[in-house]
Amino acid sequence: MKSNIKKHKNCKRIVDVKLPADKVKGEFDKVYEGIKKVASVPGYRVGKAPRDLLERHYAKAAREEVMKKLVPDTYREILEEHKLDPIGYPDISDVKLDVDGGFSYTASIETRPEFSLKNYKGLRLKKKKIEIKEEDVEKNLEALREAHAQQVPKKDSEEKEKVVPKLDDTFAKDLGLENLEKLKEAIRQSLRERLEQDVQADLDAQVINQLVDSMNFEVPESLVNAEKERLVKDASSRIAYMQAIQNKHNPDKKFELSDKDKKELEENAGKQALRQVKAFFILDKIAQAEKIHIKQEDMDKYIEGMAAQYKKTAKEVMSHLEENNMLDEIAVNMRNKKVMEFLLKEAKVS
Repeated sequence: MKSNIKKHKNCKRIVDVKLPADKVKGEFDKVYEGIKKVASVPGYRVGKAPRDLLERHYAKAAREEVMKKLVPDTYREILEEHKLDPIGYPDISDVKLDVDGGFSYTASIETRPEFSLKNYKGLRLKKKKIEIKEEDVEKNLEALREAHAQQVPKKDSEEKEKVVPKLDDTFAKDLGLENLEKLKEAIRQSLRERLEQDVQADLDAQVINQLVDSMNFEVPESLVNAEKERLVKDASSRIAYMQAIQNKHNPDKKFELSDKDKKELEENAGKQALRQVKAFFILDKIAQAEKIHIKQEDMDKYIEGMAAQYKKTAKEVMSHLEENNMLDEIAVNMRNKKVMEFLLKEAKVS
């Protein structure tokens, strides 16, 4: 087999493959021997039909069978010969197959990016301070009062008016707390937890931004396009929700994106998709370098947690995840979380 490889941008490799005629003839001989054993040709017992009649009756089937054998076999050889690490399936084109003239095709292959890890330990991060402001507590209390307001009839009138509950111990007890001070403590705790999540998300974003900005490499275009499509779809769903809310409250006012806004949305999604795909490969490479893996007990624990949350058995949850091909994605997300924990532990946080 002869193969000629050309390197293209965005991790694409174009490989021209050629097999000599004798190799192709040998494969056709094997296929026709197999057909001969089961072929039904008028005038001949099964297994006794001559080759020329088999070729006349089963040429198309034989050609398809040879193709089914030669393409995968030669593709595996290409990967080994050129040490390629493919992403997804190859795009096979310009296929030429002839019993006497040999076999050739062109394979377009997207591969994993080649790059070196740089300075991923000891990243300098700034942690935001957590500060619970009393004005935020008051805002939350007012929002709770508004949420529990009631429409009551006016005195000597059919009209109704909104009555907001008083901010006192009785209101707190209606919400299941001992008194007003306990309600305020609960709100402060909720605000703290929310702020802690925001701080953690900000630290994670700093890590990813520093890693992506420090390593310059190309990534497979198909992955970027798929991620961009997902981001645009998510944004469109959020916009549709906002439109529905707008129509409900003010049906005369239309909420629509301008062409300029749509173009900007597409561009931003493209940039974000590129960074997210880069981040995926960087975290993947760090996981390999640091031997960070997900063990079976980690996955079992996660599935048991899901089972408890949705009131299902672990077996039912596992079947659902397998049917929807979600296990690999979950494992990658769990491993990436471990990688982020490692990077934050190694970072210098001020």
